[in-house]
Amino acid sequence: MISSVEQPHVKLSGDYEGPYVVEEARSDGRLLVAPDTSAQAIMDRLGHEPATLAEFEAAYGAVKPPDGER
Repeated sequence: MISSVEQPHVKLSGDYEGPYVVEEARSDGRLLVAPDTSAQAIMDRLGHEPATLAEFEAAYGAVKPPDGER
């Protein structure tokens, strides 16, 4: 199994398309891949971009300073 925190990524095209992560690199050279379900990959698939601070505040109100809670 891939042990690093950041999994290697591959991009597939053909019958299966899009970003995938390598879950396991087997000794015979085969790779076990799964769809990339990171927040960034989901945003990319949906064609979304993060809101700017101004856009966020226009929708939800001003961002207040933290109150010291953890």
